[in-house]
Amino acid sequence: MALKIRKKHFFLLLLSLFIVLGFFTFFGDKGVLHLLRLQKELARIKESNLKMEEENRRLKEEVRRLQVEKRYIEEIARRELGMVKEGEIIYQFDLPLPKGEHVK
Repeated sequence: MALKIRKKHFFLLLLSLFIVLGFFTFFGDKGVLHLLRLQKELARIKESNLKMEEENRRLKEEVRRLQVEKRYIEEIARRELGMVKEGEIIYQFDLPLPKGEHVK
């Protein structure tokens, strides 16, 4: 009889130990759930790095063009600053209003 009780206590102790280990395996600081969160964060950071590398390549190309190509500088000056060459004439036209709208 004492042997049965001892086996029962041993079984309960062993079961409790497995439950505690299982809990820490899944929910602990180094558990499976934490690992999954870290993998998602790593994927997000890698994607962000790829976007930044592409932006860096684009900016380096723009810097190169600004240093080398005079026409590119002229294009930007015309587009963004509205500059014109000496002697050029600018023609501006009003866009037609959609039907039903009147000038106020």
